[in-house]
Amino acid sequence: MLDAAYALICFSAAAFAAMFLSKEFRRQNGVKKTKSWPVVEATVLSGSVEAVRHLRFGEIYLPVFDLTYVVREKSYSDRFALSMCSEPVDALMNKMVGRRMSVQYDPENPGTCYIPADKVEGCRIEQNIGSQVKFQPRSQA
Repeated sequence: MLDAAYALICFSAAAFAAMFLSKEFRRQNGVKKTKSWPVVEATVLSGSVEAVRHLRFGEIYLPVFDLTYVVREKSYSDRFALSMCSEPVDALMNKMVGRRMSVQYDPENPGTCYIPADKVEGCRIEQNIGSQVKFQPRSQA
């Protein structure tokens, strides 16, 4: 009986580890694939502070920005957030709105884009990359 419980615990731990490694491998491959995507210039249209994660003891608020870019005469938009910023949010908002930046878009689905930098204004970029969620701000209704 004790051996069966021990085997079940080991099997559960191995399955959890395999699931985690598989998810991480897919995420890394998704990011690597973006390196070959075409580059286009985007403009940051607006920004606001939003609750981006809900935790047991409260919510995490970050500055979230909307950007737009054009591919083959069609306009697309996306969102990203900035975290671990050392400057005040108001100053960061003023610097970012209207800013032009390079994004890479998926040639098979131009509505999916990736900001190739790791940081902007010293802040870490957090974003969706298609279905590969690096970060997911609250969706707009």
